[in-house]
Amino acid sequence: MNPIRRQRAALFLAAACLAPFAQAHAAGCSASGAAPLSIGTVLPVEPGGARSFTLALGVREGVIVDLVRVTPKASGDEGDDEHDRDDEHGDSGKPALQGIKLCDAKGNILAPQPGEVFAKGGSLSTTEDGERLRFFANAAGDYLVTVAPSDEPREILVRRREVGSGPAPVVSATLGRDQKGITSSSAPMVFSFAGTAGQWVELKSTSEKDTLLRLAAPDREGNYSVVAENDDSDGLNPMIRRKLPITGTYFVQVDALSDEPGEFALTLNRIEAPKPPPPPAALRVGATVSGKLADGDAIAMYALPVAAGHSYRLELTATYDGVVAIGVPNPVEPDDGGTGADAGFTEIKSQDSGTTGTEKLNFAARGNGQVLVRVKSFGIGETDGGYTLKVVDLGG
Repeated sequence: MNPIRRQRAALFLAAACLAPFAQAHAAGCSASGAAPLSIGTVLPVEPGGARSFTLALGVREGVIVDLVRVTPKASGDEGDDEHDRDDEHGDSGKPALQGIKLCDAKGNILAPQPGEVFAKGGSLSTTEDGERLRFFANAAGDYLVTVAPSDEPREILVRRREVGSGPAPVVSATLGRDQKGITSSSAPMVFSFAGTAGQWVELKSTSEKDTLLRLAAPDREGNYSVVAENDDSDGLNPMIRRKLPITGTYFVQVDALSDEPGEFALTLNRIEAPKPPPPPAALRVGATVSGKLADGDAIAMYALPVAAGHSYRLELTATYDGVVAIGVPNPVEPDDGGTGADAGFTEIKSQDSGTTGTEKLNFAARGNGQVLVRVKSFGIGETDGGYTLKVVDLGG
């Protein structure tokens, strides 16, 4: 066994004991009125409430369960029939609707697990005409398959799966403790960690490969959704900063753009709540202010009092490609906890007509109050970043 496969096998073996932990976050299956379902058969699923089926499987027996619409899609798209393909990953790029669940005989859910909420790497995926669930039985016995309610007729088909393996187990992680793993575009890894409502976290993947991070969070009903995704915060190293909405278990997926497996290091840290952005500087009608942008990412903010019915012109003069904009305070906390000068700014109008010279932005005030003025650039080049900003009252 090569080193990459050996390390991945060790990670998966260490995570195998986590299945009961993940199962506690998902609703199970009901055996009430369950009809027998056998491999190689197709059964109709009439419109209405949830339906359950019993399925007998042998140890390490793999199956593919397809739930398909009977009524063709209105768009009539042509192309490969996903229903007839046993694609190893079968991901369409969007999360499945989770209309199929597979449980043990007691109704405890086995697939899909909460950590499989991501569009890639899970046992459940979408197809052109429905959903597909892949499962491998660790023990011989009877299993339950539950189909979610629907207003349209469907069919359920079970086929034997002779090759491949089940989805990789979720690896337990702890905030403040680094993790290592191997990922590729065809085999993303998923980690779980316990989070507390209101806690800010920073998640970062470091690798020589181009990796991606996705974060899935629960809601108060126990349902999961992807709430953040990043692939380029620090070159090839993605980073997510986020305030956790509720107390519960969170899942982080480390994906990659390359088909070739590559090692990565995942850091999961608690961080302090980001400080609010600095207050804007005062700006007055008829005055000219001077300032400097330290670099191409720098931003300067001003607060300008305005009177109802008056029109104004902002004149930004710089020897580089400067941009002037007006906006209003944004009371919503940025998801990523941004601490930049414009973290609390919502743009209304901007002006960038040339790469150097004076940018003139005209606007009229609807009411008395103040607007925020933002100055930034698309790069200051070899200049010192200096600029002047003037406000002209054009009258009422």
